[in-house]
Amino acid sequence: MTKPVVIADATPGGTALRWATEHATLLGAPLERCPAEPADLLVAAARAETVVIAHHGPFALPRHVMAVVENAPCDVVVVRGGPAPVHHRVTALITGSVHDPAVLSRATELARMRGCALRVLHAVPPLPVRTDDPHQPVTHADELLRGIRHASVVARMHPHEAVTRYADTDLIVVGDPGPTTRAALHHARCPVFVVHRAPVETFRLPTQRDHKQPAAR
Repeated sequence: MTKPVVIADATPGGTALRWATEHATLLGAPLERCPAEPADLLVAAARAETVVIAHHGPFALPRHVMAVVENAPCDVVVVRGGPAPVHHRVTALITGSVHDPAVLSRATELARMRGCALRVLHAVPPLPVRTDDPHQPVTHADELLRGIRHASVVARMHPHEAVTRYADTDLIVVGDPGPTTRAALHHARCPVFVVHRAPVETFRLPTQRDHKQPAAR
């Protein structure tokens, strides 16, 4: 049985409800409504494919929303306010962590389903002295995505600055439970998709023969 997409804000005509409805349709999954209380959402998340939460207002996410984002066993999407411009792009925000392959796989899947271009973004805070290679995470991502059209960007700025600078995207996909994910959740104007459950084929990403995507932008 297909797991449901759970929506925590069923306001008629609301952006979160529209997003959840579209996502459920793309997955071929049922849509269920749930009270927005964290305890109820965490119970629902245990049997859900995805939980979608609405956040109204320009300020940081309240603690009860972050509690669900951080503790849900399934993927969580936070959708802000009103409709945003359409850019036909999905952005995978990577960090160089062990979570990157799952983020890349999920972002590739979402871009394919939605007919969007795929962008890989890595924010590198400026430091006086670096001992690491700031390009290594993107190089690794390019290897994993070989054969799949995408654009890669190394942004020499803090994550919150990168999220604001590269705001021309319809969806940001994150996975590392750290400052980069929090920056996306607090600063992105578009929906943010937090990967909690690794896709079945995380390490076998789709090849270009599996599907055709729009040219990366």
